[in-house]
Amino acid sequence: MVHHVFSIIILLFTMSNLSFAEGVPACLWPHTETSTESLVASPSINDQELLARLVYAEGLSTSFGDDHLVYDAIAWGVMNRVRLGERSRSMQRTYGLGIRGVIFKKGQFNPAISKRSQFSKEFLCPKHAARWNMAKNASETAIKGNGNPFIQTPWEKRNNLSLVVNFYYPQSIQAKGRLAPWEGNKSLTFIDDVEMGMKTLSAERIRFYRLKYPPMDIKMNEKRYNGRSGKRGFP
Repeated sequence: MVHHVFSIIILLFTMSNLSFAEGVPACLWPHTETSTESLVASPSINDQELLARLVYAEGLSTSFGDDHLVYDAIAWGVMNRVRLGERSRSMQRTYGLGIRGVIFKKGQFNPAISKRSQFSKEFLCPKHAARWNMAKNASETAIKGNGNPFIQTPWEKRNNLSLVVNFYYPQSIQAKGRLAPWEGNKSLTFIDDVEMGMKTLSAERIRFYRLKYPPMDIKMNEKRYNGRSGKRGFP
């Protein structure tokens, strides 16, 4: 009888683990000398999955892995860099070109990418189905580009681009303090809490920063366009 009950418990535990893993992507197991970037170079891993893996791992690193707003905000932050890079050579040099270029830009997403980070394992092998789905949905929405909560200033609305490109996780176990290392940077402005739809993402969870000035090459293109069309240029 005891053996029968024990067998049932083992069966239920196994079934629970199987259902827990449903819907998550395949694990990528690195060799000692294999870089994270080379592991996801396969054509079978498209940009959307790559972004979702990053958002998933970065979201967990914030210490608020059950908050869907965290995943949403990170996905938008990454895509802000991607879209600025598509319009600006200077932003390409700073943040990378395209989703892959932005994600693997050296020194930018160490929580998810660096092998020294415990969260790089989550990037390579997402295990939690509910959290993965939040990251996946956030990535799909940000790639589509509709309803970006960070497009707020007149310039951003006029250009349909957001200058919110830096973010910091103050409650992460990897954080070196409550404030970001670049807190005093004169080219960035801290934007406080973020309104996302009907909800608010607290800056205690993620601190976001906006570039104080648009990239000069976008600004010059806007001036040339407005000059030809007779509209007023960027102030």
